[in-house]
Amino acid sequence: MRLWILASSVGVFVVAAVSLAAPTELAPNEFREFWSFRYNSALPGGSFGVTPEGRVGFDGAIQMNVPVAYTPCGGNFVGGYWAGSLDPWNPTLDTEGDKVNGTGLLAMGLGKPERGFYVAFMPTSKHSEAAWNCQLQLRADDWDKPAFAVGVQDWANQRDEAPGHAGGSRSCYGVATMRFGTDEHFVFVTLGWGGGRFNSRFFGGISWPFHDKFTAFVENDGFNMNAGVAHSWTSRFDDRRWNVINLIGLTDLNRPVLGSAFTYSR
Repeated sequence: MRLWILASSVGVFVVAAVSLAAPTELAPNEFREFWSFRYNSALPGGSFGVTPEGRVGFDGAIQMNVPVAYTPCGGNFVGGYWAGSLDPWNPTLDTEGDKVNGTGLLAMGLGKPERGFYVAFMPTSKHSEAAWNCQLQLRADDWDKPAFAVGVQDWANQRDEAPGHAGGSRSCYGVATMRFGTDEHFVFVTLGWGGGRFNSRFFGGISWPFHDKFTAFVENDGFNMNAGVAHSWTSRFDDRRWNVINLIGLTDLNRPVLGSAFTYSR
């Protein structure tokens, strides 16, 4: 029964992803809308793992530019930096320039496990130009029903990156995440809807921990498809408080994203 549900969910996601992946009009060397938010979300699961209980690290759902519903709780901290290339198939690792789109992150979790509240400071250039993000988990994942959370990217509306949209870049969303499979072999499936930088469409992703040190993911962020692989310095089965997660991804399936996150879970 669970395999049938999983197959159906994957099929629905693929159909939705193809239908949503309409070509986006591009300016020279860059996306036209919400350009600072198109490579890494700096939201829960954005290039680092979050477990259903709200612990950060590698043993959890990992996406890149969409949030997962699992939300870091009190005693969890994340710092990281990721550089996205503006040129297709040209890896770039830098903090500024006309060929790179960088995303930094300093974040912490508050509240109880499975009911966490996430607050993040997201600098988007060497000179900060920061956005503030938050997410609140409203429901836990109990294997029968998904976890659910609501959040806001750039709640202070600091970035004005939507030509023709007077509201700037404040983007509200709701998201659900659920595990499918068994305790030993499973995938995380995420589906949500968001305005603004989510293109006022459905978004979603699939995260597959296929090895104790590797997780693969595919997603649609409302604008385009992304995919990649995350690597952990330690096994997901090691009971350590800290970890380093490296990520190699492709935005729009052709623009490389490289970076790392340091996680600490008390």
